[in-house]
Amino acid sequence: MSHILCRRAAFRLAVLGFATVATLSVAQAQERRRVENDAPTAAERKRIEGVLQQRGYVRWKEIEREDGGKTWEVDDAYTADGKRYDLRLSADDLKEIDKHLED
Repeated sequence: MSHILCRRAAFRLAVLGFATVATLSVAQAQERRRVENDAPTAAERKRIEGVLQQRGYVRWKEIEREDGGKTWEVDDAYTADGKRYDLRLSADDLKEIDKHLED
């Protein structure tokens, strides 16, 4: 009888382990898709646009994730005086990493 209980317990642990691995794999796949998709979520977009406005930018064309998700690239960010920049921001704290004036 105890031998059967041990087998059942081992089976339950194996199923639990498999379920845990499967859950982690799904989460990792979702993260990869999000990074590969390049587009910010609505919350990320709101945060990025708020920072851009604080820094004096009035409009921009595209915001996309780059460098394996480590940075945001902002294309054609315009200041009030009409200057156009391409920007690269750190994905975690949105610090400006690169700023290139476009002609």
